[in-house]
Amino acid sequence: MSNRIIYSMIAAFVFAIIAYNLSEMGGESEVYQQEIREERLQKDRDFKEDERISPLTSSERSAFIKLNYFEPSIAYKVEADLEVLNEDSLISMITTTGEKQKYVRYAFAHFILQSQKLRLTIYKSMDRLSKGMLFLPFTDLTNGKETYGAGRYVEIKNTNGISMTIDFNKAYNPYCAYNETYSCPIPPKENQLGISILAGEKKYKN
Repeated sequence: MSNRIIYSMIAAFVFAIIAYNLSEMGGESEVYQQEIREERLQKDRDFKEDERISPLTSSERSAFIKLNYFEPSIAYKVEADLEVLNEDSLISMITTTGEKQKYVRYAFAHFILQSQKLRLTIYKSMDRLSKGMLFLPFTDLTNGKETYGAGRYVEIKNTNGISMTIDFNKAYNPYCAYNETYSCPIPPKENQLGISILAGEKKYKN
């Protein structure tokens, strides 16, 4: 067998592996996007039908159709390295109504997005969130334009203390974006991102 034939067979084999991996990645991406869309449909139903969950008034629920979102993109689902803070640091976050809510600075999350090294602080509050959940409030360059001006939130399941997945496709508006009677914590300055997070929930439009 000639070297040319051998090299051709090797090249074809390598190409097949690459094509297979790309196909698998594409399939996983489609499944993931569908999961995100189904979660959003459920939230729309809750906002319209469940007065215990929805921040909308009765008349607003009657007219409500759906929330506004960026298209889901797996590029905004990032893996972050955690730098857990050894000493619990209790802080007060100012809310949209001028009140103060207590949170503990749990860890720094280090990750890369849009080719930039970024850091966000992860918080925990046993009073506000479900047990085992961590709280990530943040602002970015879309605020006041495509998204709610005061910032958005991501809730994350508690982790092993080494790493975590931050899915910005699940970034959501605080309830005060729909109803000013709610008191919502304003993301601290340390969680201001200098990039645009084109993922998650957009500004609410009546």
